[in-house]
Amino acid sequence: MTARIALTATIAGLMVMATGARAYDLDWRTSPPVTYVLDYGRAHIGNPDYIASVAKSPPTILHLGKDVVMSHNWGPIEGVGGENQAGGRGDAIRRLTPEETRERYRALEEMVDNLHAAGVQYVMPYICSVTIGGSHIKRTGFWEFYDHWDEYREFGLPARPELDPADWMQRLPDGTMKSTYGCKPDVDEFYPPYEPNLRYAACVNNPGWRTWIDAVVRLVAAVGYDGAFIDNGSTQQCYCEFCQAKYQDFLRAKYTDAEIRELFGAAPGEIIPLTVRPAADEPITLGWVESLRFWRESVYEHQQAMKRAGEEVSDHFVLFPNGGHNRPETVKQSFRDTEYVMYELSIGDYGTNSGLVHSLIVDDIFMNVRNNNIWEYKYTQATREGVSALILTRGGYPSERPGWALNPDAAALGNAEAAAFGSGAGFLLRPRWDMYGDVLNTYRAFFEDNAEVYSGLVPYGQVGVAAFGEQTFYGNRKHIATVEQLVEELTAGHVLFDLLTEEAFTPENLARFDTVVFANVQFATPEQIAALRSYVEAGGRAVVFGATPAADMQLRPLEAPDFGEGCTSLDRMPLDDLIPLLQGDGRELSVAPDSGPGVRLNAFIDPDGSRMTLHVLDYDTPLGSEPEKLVDKENVSLSVPLPEGTQVASVIALSPAAEAGAEAREVPWQVGGGRLQITLPTLHIYSVLRIEFG
Repeated sequence: MTARIALTATIAGLMVMATGARAYDLDWRTSPPVTYVLDYGRAHIGNPDYIASVAKSPPTILHLGKDVVMSHNWGPIEGVGGENQAGGRGDAIRRLTPEETRERYRALEEMVDNLHAAGVQYVMPYICSVTIGGSHIKRTGFWEFYDHWDEYREFGLPARPELDPADWMQRLPDGTMKSTYGCKPDVDEFYPPYEPNLRYAACVNNPGWRTWIDAVVRLVAAVGYDGAFIDNGSTQQCYCEFCQAKYQDFLRAKYTDAEIRELFGAAPGEIIPLTVRPAADEPITLGWVESLRFWRESVYEHQQAMKRAGEEVSDHFVLFPNGGHNRPETVKQSFRDTEYVMYELSIGDYGTNSGLVHSLIVDDIFMNVRNNNIWEYKYTQATREGVSALILTRGGYPSERPGWALNPDAAALGNAEAAAFGSGAGFLLRPRWDMYGDVLNTYRAFFEDNAEVYSGLVPYGQVGVAAFGEQTFYGNRKHIATVEQLVEELTAGHVLFDLLTEEAFTPENLARFDTVVFANVQFATPEQIAALRSYVEAGGRAVVFGATPAADMQLRPLEAPDFGEGCTSLDRMPLDDLIPLLQGDGRELSVAPDSGPGVRLNAFIDPDGSRMTLHVLDYDTPLGSEPEKLVDKENVSLSVPLPEGTQVASVIALSPAAEAGAEAREVPWQVGGGRLQITLPTLHIYSVLRIEFG
């Protein structure tokens, strides 16, 4: 007996978890991918040649540097472009006069208008969530501007905050300023790019900083920008008086007085201080877990306030924070309701660009390594929080390795990967218009011309994998590390799967999978354990790796769960035997059993059961500045498991590549044994199959 039921009935039957967590969004649907260019150059304003270069291949999103009226870290200054460390000294930080600031304002309006006219949909500059530069002792940098604040009120600035900027900073438990990038301002340790000034980290809960950064955002919107990139978007761990006060409200909104007494040993109205990180040999405490949650929620509230500030000026203001990398809990909590989140993926064993690396072992013996960023895309869309992943990759860091470099074919694969595994997602390209112009034009046109292929769908797969980002609050990083391994093994094994966040782990939702994987989850709610037990009792198949949860989310002990005979429990994940283990009783999970390890797939389906899309990618696309010739794959055989009771009407292949036939065309197919058999004539980097049901 299988626990998998018709997908349409599953979607209709999804319910909200009764755990106090946010609801699993029944209305969430996929959206089309975007093209994305980051350009921190300093010669954009008043430069018609720059506008002309962008117009030849305009991306959906163009992310600029500090091309702003007033920079977050210095105020109105001469320098533009770059990010936090760029232009942090000398003439670049000379304060503009009000007259010069008016001219900057007009020039930015003209530039943004021209970029929109050139075809860019979203133009966004760089600001930062926390950074200030200067010296609170010498009154230089931002303090010089603060002391002249009233001279700039004509630009819509509110009354100058009464708190001096020195009192806006994040604080350590002892009350001293928090160190940031090696600079601890109250003991005069310099941050080299700012020397002789210092770098400070402001507190997102501080009313003075909030007043200022909201004013910066309003000016960004006023000159016509569509939103802002927010750097250091998760850099908050502060013990200042404002955080301590808000923490009390945070806890008492979550827990009753009786629970406060039980869990924290505090009487009603008693102050519960933010907790200091436990030492390495000390156990995690609930106080530490809730402190982390509070800081993440503070980031969320701060960014939503910035969004509201932008929307005071503009009808719609897009937020794009940095900080998704290695922080699934932050993506889920802090970045919900933002449009985009950056994953700054700089470090990898073979760089982080997607594609094939030939890694030298010895002499003329090489190992094939296929880089990918599938985990980041799939986890972000799995949160169903309205946020899409934009991914930054590198061919080595701090310097690029020629063999790992991003060439045009690999750039095409990066865009295809965002389209296939994300929702509304994008892949960062540098402003190498000569190198990537054709890729930008081809993929933007393909995404926009075929928007319906990417819209209104939900993930489709036979295997559900618990991906509980909140485990990291509890110091359990083994769980996410294991899930990342599972993502790699399942995609390499051509198995369709979906990641399940905490909110998605309900009996109704689990019922749409043949197999559910529960790996190294050390903390869980009783409802989540009951959901897995109910799934197994209904005939589902569970595979549990590692120890089962021993405590709930408030660190209260749990009885060791018994998931029944349909559960396979293993001490560790057998990487080499994972796919045979999941196939266990003879079920067929592989969608492309004979296509080789370079092919990866993902699928989405319309909840009304009318159509499915199957994305097929070739990770044998070589990386490198002088890559080997890309060889197309011919006659790729696919075997797609169908929802119960489905009848296939047509199968259409689409590809952005001329080599694969850019026009939509029907491909050979037949149905048997509940599976759709397809032969894809040519795979050149990326094809998407549009499967229509009767």
